[in-house]
Amino acid sequence: MERIGDYGELQSMLEERDAQMGAAETHGLATGMLCVLFDADFNRWMTALFDTDEQLAALTGDDRQVLINLFQGTLELLKEEDFIFDVLLPDDDERINVRATALSEWCQGFLYGVAYMGVGDDKEWEEDSRGVLRDMMEISRLDSDSSDDSDEQAFMELHEYVRMAVQILLHELQPKEEQKNDEPTVH
Repeated sequence: MERIGDYGELQSMLEERDAQMGAAETHGLATGMLCVLFDADFNRWMTALFDTDEQLAALTGDDRQVLINLFQGTLELLKEEDFIFDVLLPDDDERINVRATALSEWCQGFLYGVAYMGVGDDKEWEEDSRGVLRDMMEISRLDSDSSDDSDEQAFMELHEYVRMAVQILLHELQPKEEQKNDEPTVH
C-alpha cells in the first residue's frame, strides 16, 4: 500500500501525537468521508483526528506529509477504475487478533466518516447498501479477543468483504452527475 503509507509508521506517529484514533480507524475515517464526497475537506478530517489546536500545531512537517499522503492516496485509490483500493491494516505477519481488532476499528472509522459527512439514517439507501452497512456495523463490533490462528481464513474473507463493501457504498454515496439532456430544446 505504497500510495497511502506504512501502517506501523502511521500508528507510531498517531500514538506520539495523542491522536483520537489509531492507523486503521484513521484510514477508515478518510475512506468514509471520501466515499461520500471526493472533495472532502482534509482539514475537517484532521480536526476529527486531533482534539485540540495544540495537537494540530505540534504536528511536524513530516507528520503532516504522512497524513496528506494517506488522505490523497486513499482518494486516488478510490477513483481508480480497476478498484485497487485496500484497507490499511497491520502486516500479515501480525497475530490474527491484532489484525482483527484493526479491521473492526477500520469499520468504526469508516462508519464515522460517512456520518461525519452528514449521511445518516434518513438517506434512501438501496437494499444492498443497507445490508452492507449493517454488516460493517457488525464487523465494527468484532470480538478479536477470542480469535486464534485458525481464524485466518475467516479474517481474509472479512477483509475482502470490507474491501468490496467500500466499492458498493462508494457507488451509492457519490453524488450522481446531473444527466445532461443532449436533445435540442424546442421553442
